[in-house]
Amino acid sequence: MLVLDNNLLSALSLSALEGLGNLQELYLRNNELEQLPSDVFSNMPKLSQLALSGNRLKMVDGNMFNHMPELKKLYLHDNPWQCDCNIISLVQWMGQTKATLSPRDSLKCEGPPELRKKILSRLLAENLPCRA
Repeated sequence: MLVLDNNLLSALSLSALEGLGNLQELYLRNNELEQLPSDVFSNMPKLSQLALSGNRLKMVDGNMFNHMPELKKLYLHDNPWQCDCNIISLVQWMGQTKATLSPRDSLKCEGPPELRKKILSRLLAENLPCRA
């Protein structure tokens, strides 16, 4: 278990998590993370619990969770999700996963205005707008 909660982390890289292949629980709650590289957790196949709640994430690549076959619990609430075409892979992954998501109904869109407060797990990928 590695707890990095409340550390004002604004970035996370693959190299920062190097050598943690046996890690089972990672807590990154209440930091300032705005984005995550899609490969940031790729060397953590045993991760069963990941907490990313309370950050500044607007989108993440849902495909990043495919590298975590043991993932059982994922906490993503309290982030300002921007519900546009950039989160399609996350919405699709949420629809297929058997992992428990931080109360599903607490994952809500911050924007765009027409989707504000909508629940991510109820969104349809084809209805997510792309802005130029």
